[in-house]
Amino acid sequence: MPEDYMLKEAIEAVRVGHKTRARDLLTRLLRADQSNPTYWLWMSSVVETAREQAYCLQTVLRHDPQNPSARRGLVLIGALPAEADVRPQPPVRRKWQVAVQKEPPQGFKALWASPVVRVTFIAVVFLVLTGLLLAGFLGTGSRVRRVALRPTRTPGPPPTFTLTPTYIANTPVVKNFTPTPPVSGPTPLWMLLEATYTPTPVYVNTPHPISEDYRIGQRAFGRGDWETALRHFKNASQVDPGAADIQYLIGEAERMMGDYRAALQSYAQALKIAPAFAPAFLGRARASLALNADAAITDDLDKAIEYDPGFAEARLVRAGYELERGDLEAAQADLDAAEQAIPDSPMIAYYRAQAALLSGDREAALKYARRAYDLDRTLLPAYRLLGEMALANGEFATSKQVLEVYLQYAEDDARGWMALGQAYMEFAGPEQAYEDMVQAVLKKNVEAALQAFDHALELDDELPDVYLYRAVTYLALDEGQKAVNDLMGARRLDASSFPINLGLGRALFLAERYDDAKGQIDSCEKLAKGDEQLAAIVYWRAQAVEAGESAVAAAPDWMALLEFPEEAVPQGWRRMAVEHLAALTPTPTETATPTLSPSPTLKPTRAVTFTPTLKPSKTATVSPTLKPVRSVTITPTP
Repeated sequence: MPEDYMLKEAIEAVRVGHKTRARDLLTRLLRADQSNPTYWLWMSSVVETAREQAYCLQTVLRHDPQNPSARRGLVLIGALPAEADVRPQPPVRRKWQVAVQKEPPQGFKALWASPVVRVTFIAVVFLVLTGLLLAGFLGTGSRVRRVALRPTRTPGPPPTFTLTPTYIANTPVVKNFTPTPPVSGPTPLWMLLEATYTPTPVYVNTPHPISEDYRIGQRAFGRGDWETALRHFKNASQVDPGAADIQYLIGEAERMMGDYRAALQSYAQALKIAPAFAPAFLGRARASLALNADAAITDDLDKAIEYDPGFAEARLVRAGYELERGDLEAAQADLDAAEQAIPDSPMIAYYRAQAALLSGDREAALKYARRAYDLDRTLLPAYRLLGEMALANGEFATSKQVLEVYLQYAEDDARGWMALGQAYMEFAGPEQAYEDMVQAVLKKNVEAALQAFDHALELDDELPDVYLYRAVTYLALDEGQKAVNDLMGARRLDASSFPINLGLGRALFLAERYDDAKGQIDSCEKLAKGDEQLAAIVYWRAQAVEAGESAVAAAPDWMALLEFPEEAVPQGWRRMAVEHLAALTPTPTETATPTLSPSPTLKPTRAVTFTPTLKPSKTATVSPTLKPVRSVTITPTP
């Protein structure tokens, strides 16, 4: 068959070292049958880079999982770990002493070995020399003009000049030259690695040996030189205009350069050549999403996976898209399928961390974030993910350390700066921040936290959480009015946030605007969900009423707070309620008459504490002890 003959010819070309010829033949064979592991195995021996070699060998294993040659080759280039039973082989010792045979002289040596040739040569040389001597003797009789050699007046080099040869186009030597200039900017991430990571081979890596531009473009693409890659891929497309993969790579280079519209045209050209070319659908989905965050890319992602069910990268992108839209079940299915193809991909762990957080499992989210970070320390998004997950789990030292590294490379990430500010103030979240706000002032990094929040707002002033966390920081510093102004800005962006609205009430209380504080806290009742948030409303309203009116007026709220379940009320709040109620209780005697007139719902008893007559609701509805909402207009004070 023609294929067998072509394969034999390619193998022979490999053996004699004609790699270009072998690549040409094997490329033709692969175009005819891309599922033949033999073709890919031989192609691995003639490609130029280790990345191409790894791709060829992994393709062999995809079609022939037990192929020992491919597995051994992947081990040798570091793409697979060696098996436990592998042992180094002792060196083969050979005797290299071979009897040397003298070869007969050839060429000029063979002629010189003849006595006749030697005699003839000597005679000819003698005659030539004799003729030259006679000619010189006869020529001395003619009159020749004599020229006197005199020194010129051209100034020479100074006495201290050192003769140095000068070369044309030679670069002048500069004294005190520093061979390696100091590096500006952050240390490249790859220099932080403790191990060398084997990159995942690209999906499209079909060799095009007839075009040197294609190979140059591939190498440039691999090192992130998009302009060079684009230029050479375009040259290669002129040589092979019917290659869909070249058009796809042109689109990829354009997408990496931010020219998304040009990329869409290149992907369309690739699909025009090969309508079932899965990578072009993926590229088009990515470019469309970059142009419009609300773009509908589900169809393109579905087609990419339909035409290649084993296309793990497409499944990862679809999983991320599904997670952003809250479709946890669909995302998990795609992650499971992708993990079968690329089990050690850091992106699998990256998206699993997001899925775990979406399901409320913070510990699992932190575990997966650590795995993504450990699998590839050059994956920059993994740094922010680990920082945020450590923050959510209260590991503030880890969060701060990782986010500080991340922001050296992502200086314009407002959310990253917000998370770093949280780490400095040890705010895991809005609820936790409120619980520990009194202690926050004791932290050593308040100033650094404020700087981080300020920088985040300079980058993006539409993030309500940044205003919230900066306001909490101001509350910790007893700067109530600054906190009010920030929380007003946060409420403008997110009016339905319970933490923001309750925080505004607290800030008004700290600013000694007690009536405004009580009205704002009352307005939070319609936003509260669960006993914890209802208890927070009662606690802060009790303080505002006591400061603005009287301790007696606040007594019903203090009593109501004690009726909530223990898990809904922090111990500090419960102790404060007991202390405030005890201050209102008269000294008990057998004939004691109460000196205070509590509200009609409070009855004097012999006990030290009051016995409340109203109980809070266990549902998200407002407790009977909560007073009706009173509308209030709040104006921020500069």
